[in-house]
Parts: sequence; C-alpha cells; structure tokens
Amino acid sequence: MAGAGGKNDQGRLPFDPGRMSGPARPAQRPPTEREDALSVTQVTSLISRALADNLPRTIKVVGEISNLSARSHWYFQLKDEDSVVSCVMFASSASRVQFTPENGHEVLVSGRIEHYAKQGRTQLYVSTMKPLGAGALEQQFRALCEELRKLGWFAEERKRPLPLFPRRVAVVTSESSAALQDVLDTLRRRSPFVEILICDVRVQGDDAAPSIVRTLNSLTERRSELGIDTIILTRGGGSMEDLWAFNERVVAEAVIRSGIPIIAAIGHETDTTVAELCADLRAATPTQAAVRVAPDVDSLTEQLDHAASRLNAAIRRQLADNAQRIGAAARFWLFAQPSLLIERARQRVQSLDRALRAGADARRHKARARLDRAAVRLAELRPDAVTNARRVALVELEARLRHAMQDRIRRVDLEGRRASLQRAWRHRFDLQGRRIEALERSLRIAGPHSVLQRGFSVTLNQQGKVIQRAASVSTGDLLTTRLADGDILSIVARDDQGSASKKPARRRKTTRGDDTDAPSLFGD
Repeated sequence: MAGAGGKNDQGRLPFDPGRMSGPARPAQRPPTEREDALSVTQVTSLISRALADNLPRTIKVVGEISNLSARSHWYFQLKDEDSVVSCVMFASSASRVQFTPENGHEVLVSGRIEHYAKQGRTQLYVSTMKPLGAGALEQQFRALCEELRKLGWFAEERKRPLPLFPRRVAVVTSESSAALQDVLDTLRRRSPFVEILICDVRVQGDDAAPSIVRTLNSLTERRSELGIDTIILTRGGGSMEDLWAFNERVVAEAVIRSGIPIIAAIGHETDTTVAELCADLRAATPTQAAVRVAPDVDSLTEQLDHAASRLNAAIRRQLADNAQRIGAAARFWLFAQPSLLIERARQRVQSLDRALRAGADARRHKARARLDRAAVRLAELRPDAVTNARRVALVELEARLRHAMQDRIRRVDLEGRRASLQRAWRHRFDLQGRRIEALERSLRIAGPHSVLQRGFSVTLNQQGKVIQRAASVSTGDLLTTRLADGDILSIVARDDQGSASKKPARRRKTTRGDDTDAPSLFGD
C-alpha cells in the first residue's frame, strides 16, 4: 500500500510505465537549503581551526582590566579606547601572579586565543600577567581626586549632618535599578511615615552625568516647594566604566552646590566614586544609605516606651521624695510652733538694737575726743604761738651758747697753743724743705744738663725740637748745638756729594738759667 504523499511503505515511488523506455536513470531534484547549511559544531570547528591556523600559539596583549571576577579562576576583560577582549585565567596560572590585579590596572598578559564552543565565546586564555600601571580611567580618577582634594571638596568640616527625622526624601537613581527597590523596601519598612520622591535619571552612559546634574540642580532650586530634607544618590554595582558618570567633575560640583544634604551609595562596598567623596555622607550600599537616612520606627517606639517607663518611675520617685519631705517638714518644730521663730527673731532684733546704740555712743565719744585733741593741736600750731615758742627757745639757746663760750675761753691756754703751733709749723717747713732739696738733687742728676756736663751735646732746630735724624734737616736750616758751657749756632750746607752738612755760624756762650730766649733742651 502507498502511504500519504504517494510513497509506499519502503519509501519508493509508484510504478510509471512511461519510464520503461530505455535504461532507467536516477531522479534529478534540486538540493534543499538545509543540505547546504553547516551545523553549529561545524561552525565552531571552523572558527577554532581558523584561529589555530592563523594566530601564533602565544600572543602578548596590553590592556586595562575591567569587570574582574577573581575567585578560584579569574574572569575579566581587557580593553582599550575602542575594543574589548574577554579573558580567563585559570587558578593554576593565577596563583603564580605576584600582585593583586584591580579594575583599571593596565597589564601585559600572554596566552592563546581559543573559541569556547559551549558558550560561543572567543576569548583569551591568559597564562601570565604583569602590571604596567593604572589605566587611563584610573589615572583620570586619581588626578580629579587630587584636584578636588586641594579645593577642599572632600574636607569633613565642609560636610553637613543629615536631619534626624526627615519628612521627605528624594531618591536620585534609575527607576529600573535594583538599588531603587532596596532603598524603597528599607525606607517603607523602617519609616513608613517618610514621603519618598523618586527622581528617574540615567546612571550609565554619556547622558548619565548631565541627567544627574539637572536633577540635583532642580531639587536645590525647588527645595522649599518640594520640602525635600535629604537626597539619596545611588545605583547598583558595575565596572569602572559603568560607574564613570559619578566620577565626572560636573556631578561632583552639583553635589557640592546642593542646598540639601546628600548621602551617596554608588556601586559595591569596594567601589569609590568622586560623588561619594563629595557627598555629605557615604554609604557602602543603597540599603545602608536608606538605614542612615530614615530612623527605625520600631526602634523609636521601643525607645519611647523605655523613656516613658523611666519618666513614670522618676515621677513616682519624685512624688515619694516630696511626700517624705513634706512629712518631715510638718514634724519640724519650726512649722509646728511658728511663734517660737517669731520670738527668736524679736530677741535677735532687740539684741541688734542694743548693740547698734552702744556702738553709736562709743563712736560719738571717740569722735568728740579726737575733735578735742585736734583743737588743742590747732591752738599749738597757730603762727603767733609757734613764733613765741621759738623766740623763747632761741633766747634760751643764746644764753647757753654765751655761757659755753665764756667757759671755753677761760679754760683754753692761748699762749701755749700759739707756741705749739709755731713749733709744729717750723718742723713742717724744715721737713718739706729737706724733701724739696732731695728732689732737686735727683732732678739735677737725671736732667739733660748733667748729661751735657759729661761731654755730650744735643742739636735743636729753629723750633727748639731735638734733631734725631740727618734726613730731617734741609740746606739753609739754622741749627743750635747745645754744650755744657754754651750754644753753637750753625747753618746747614751741602757738600760735594750732595748730602747736607753743618756749617758753624757763630758761637754763643750761655750759662744755665741766663739765656731765657734760648730754646729749651726739652723743646719747650
């Protein structure tokens, strides 16, 4: 029997008599598209064979690490400005690396390119890795951080405290992010009374930074209208490129100029962005940011209950203490018999009155006595009294002096005193005369005249100065040569050799003490 489609059970065509003329020829039918297609396995084999045939066994690649997942095996990407290569480094090779790689580090790796058929991924299997330094994004990040740190944007004293009980909180993030759900769940669980304003922004890509800046500026301008107390700026984790919008200077400036305190939670706990460093407070995760912003209503209720219990206990203690004090006061004699207090006060007043009167009398008597003494003293110091007293004293002193002088004159032997005085003066004159003669003899022995007596002479110039060198005289000078028995005057002349010589002029005999006009030997 022929089955459906005109074929029998063995898959043959039905008998056709027209085909009996001539030898039988195989049926011709066009090939189908499926017969020309390759299977996935064949394609992956072709890719693997092409890579093996056209690439070196080992290649070296320089790039920046991104999306690093370093567990037992390391999975990461190497990138430059235009391209990305997926890489894997197995644990056996990773254990030999001498440093800890991080996202943004620039490294030199070597390995082989293979196609992983099970996941359809062409990747670089890394065998060695060496550090070359931080990548471009990392360097840009560090440079911006250094600049903003010098400007004081990271300073703790600039940052503002968050309000303890915010009424409305603005969450600046993407509406589709998991971070938003974490924040909302935490805020609603901890503080259901806090109003939440969701501000949808781009958190990744080229448009992310302008979107964040516009939103933050708008919240600052409308803070009075919106009643925003705190801003939560957040997003989930990602690579450094994914988080780069929060490392833009314009975003940091918007955070700094915000009129509302900002708490930032960007990426994972190990990620750090410029926006977080500029924010008033940094949280490790979006959930932690919501916890720092909103107080826990259950914890507040528990604290209120505890405070109420303590307050009630304090009030009860205070009432009991006051009751005890009132009872003790009621039993005190002062309150039981107030008349005793009044009597004691009356006695005290009377005692003070007596003491005051006695004191006043004593002061009055003392003042009167001082006044009397002053009047007597004043009378004694009147000019006429002082003059009379001094006149009497002067007369008395005059009489005493006259009496003393007469008595002194009577007792003094004037003649004897005169003779003694004359003897003393004569003795004094003789003694001084002998001393003068001795000094004269010494002076005469040591004087220049004594030297002249021994045959020496001295030559003086016209000014009476002693000539010590021949070069000090000139031709025509009048010189005086002093001898023991007189002076010789001479005029200086030149000899044939051109030197100065002394020519006698005349001889003048002088005696000691006779010629007062002659120059002194000492140049007087």
